[in-house]
Amino acid sequence: MKKALLILLSVMGFSTVSAQYYCIPYTNAGKNPGGLNTDAEYPVGGGISAGWTTLLSGNQTSPAWSSQTTLPFTFNFNGNNYTQFYVSSSGVLTFSSTVGTAPAYANTNLPDASIPDNSACIRGILSAGANSAYANIVTKTFGTAGSRQFWITFSAYNEANLGSSAYLWVSIVLEEGTNAIYFVDQRKYPTTATKLTMGVQVNSTTANVVSGSPNVNLTSGSAATVSDNSYYKFLQGSQPSFNTEAFANTVSDYLALTKAPFTIGGVFKNIGTTALTSCNVNYSINNGTPLSVPATVSIAANATATVNSSSTWNPGVIGTYTVKVWLSNLNGNNDAQPSNDTLTKTVIVLEDYVQRVPLHEVFTSSTCGPCAAGNANIDNNIFTKYLDNEYAVIKYQMSWPGTGDPYTTAEGNTRRTLYGVNSIPNMQVDGGWNANAGGYTVALMDQFKAKPSFIKIEATHTINFKKVVMDVKLTPLADYNNANMKLFVAILEKKTTKNVKTNGETEFHHVLKKMMPDASGTAVGALTKNTAKTFPTMTWIVPGNVRLPIDGQTANIINLATENSIEELQDCEVVVFVQDLSTKEVFQAANSVGTILNVDNNNVEASGISVFPNPSKGELTQVAFNLSAANQVSVSVYNALGQLVDVINASDLEAGKHIVSFNTADYTKGIYTVKIQGNGFSAAEKFIVE
Repeated sequence: MKKALLILLSVMGFSTVSAQYYCIPYTNAGKNPGGLNTDAEYPVGGGISAGWTTLLSGNQTSPAWSSQTTLPFTFNFNGNNYTQFYVSSSGVLTFSSTVGTAPAYANTNLPDASIPDNSACIRGILSAGANSAYANIVTKTFGTAGSRQFWITFSAYNEANLGSSAYLWVSIVLEEGTNAIYFVDQRKYPTTATKLTMGVQVNSTTANVVSGSPNVNLTSGSAATVSDNSYYKFLQGSQPSFNTEAFANTVSDYLALTKAPFTIGGVFKNIGTTALTSCNVNYSINNGTPLSVPATVSIAANATATVNSSSTWNPGVIGTYTVKVWLSNLNGNNDAQPSNDTLTKTVIVLEDYVQRVPLHEVFTSSTCGPCAAGNANIDNNIFTKYLDNEYAVIKYQMSWPGTGDPYTTAEGNTRRTLYGVNSIPNMQVDGGWNANAGGYTVALMDQFKAKPSFIKIEATHTINFKKVVMDVKLTPLADYNNANMKLFVAILEKKTTKNVKTNGETEFHHVLKKMMPDASGTAVGALTKNTAKTFPTMTWIVPGNVRLPIDGQTANIINLATENSIEELQDCEVVVFVQDLSTKEVFQAANSVGTILNVDNNNVEASGISVFPNPSKGELTQVAFNLSAANQVSVSVYNALGQLVDVINASDLEAGKHIVSFNTADYTKGIYTVKIQGNGFSAAEKFIVE
């Protein structure tokens, strides 16, 4: 009996000792674990998404515990099942049934005797500080039963090294089924290095931590989206020697049959302890017989790489296909966890495609020395080799370094936040390529141009005095029903010179002045293959007077509701693009075809212009206008491309109201502009012929 009891105790002891965790880092992942949580990272009362519950609120000058809280599912920690937990304002989540004094605000390493057994910790965070009123611990459940995630988020918290007016978002995530624990690095401001301890503590003598603890530096930026997120995954047991995880299927959602054959591959992470030098790349189409091809690779432990099959796919006919990709035979060994190996994607093969117009979004400043070289490279070495309609470019002048560029706008800052741009020079191409414009090459440009697009953009605009009118039509070659797809319209100035500062540049090109209706864009909604969608006409009345700010600081930037910084309105241009705000992918861009009617406003002018009937149905049409003084006036009609289609002669007219008639019977259906012109003035109005 004693011998049996001794054996039992030995087994129990071995189980306790052998129960351990290992960590897999996902730095700069650009997404949250599993992709379940896509909520924006905002504080309670400051835009937080629906469904979050406050567990511990407000400023806790002294560390405090929450009340004991019930989990939405049973979670196994270190071999034991738990349904309740406590969490402290000092970053400790514990499954212990009782807690004493909450651990101090400190980044002390683990194990730490002040922390209860069976805990997951992010030490070094604190709720006190200038933003303490927002510093809450909030929770939310994502996913469906069997594979849910429970998020415990330290929202608008702080860290001693960041300073009193700083903020950060970090989370501890518990995953149902896998019993994985994630530590998610979501948002940080400023970019100062943090000193944190992240990890799990079994007891006062046993713990596993993120490499770098107690000085883990959060890699996220100030973006309130998942685009700059990193995370660390803790799993029970010992890390296997050979294990790969499928991360992303690199086959495009839409393919043009004219571009076949296609390369099949994916992004894979080596979550084993042994570096991979060889494997088999496998893929199947519509669950058919897999094609397996040996490949030579070089993927270090915890590293990520794109691996493609050397055997291409030729679908033969248009249609919808299920494409699966996975790795096997890792250095001649079986994968220890095959369940996470496969990347499955639905791919639509279409008849043809639209020529892509790559969108270049450049974050720059007249106070940034290296920005000058980046701008010179793309302006002089790249764009000059292409026609104007073969590329699109928008330059966002930033508020740093130093005092920043006078032409900084709040809308440019919104785009910066979307991409998590924290340093310049920086250029985003089609929402994917993220690097210094100085390193951009013709080969890269050609690579982006060669990628098929399946959305055709037709855009026109007119500039008349201070009124900019824009019309946009999208024609898809495929069905789209993407809630994250937005249409963006950007008004730019082709060349500016008055924002010269310290970096040596004397002129600046394609500078953002306004986005329509603003930087949030317009929801595209569902698009049906080969069915054009015309958006309501957008009109911007250039507000107030021109002002040149002294710098790009928030207190001095242009108020787009009451003033403007346009040097020459006739030098403006419009860029239109369609983007998925979740993935950041730009589906297509275009340069609007513009008509400059007039931008000068003298003492003698036409006003109160109206066209009727509007729409005209190929009939007698009239334009009415007022003259402030006598003048010799002519009336002209232009089509949407700015081409003159009709001239109606008028004579010397007295001051007052006048009506001029013309016949649209021979006009083709479309949008037209009638222009009133005299000595020293010009004015115009749009109308439609049906």
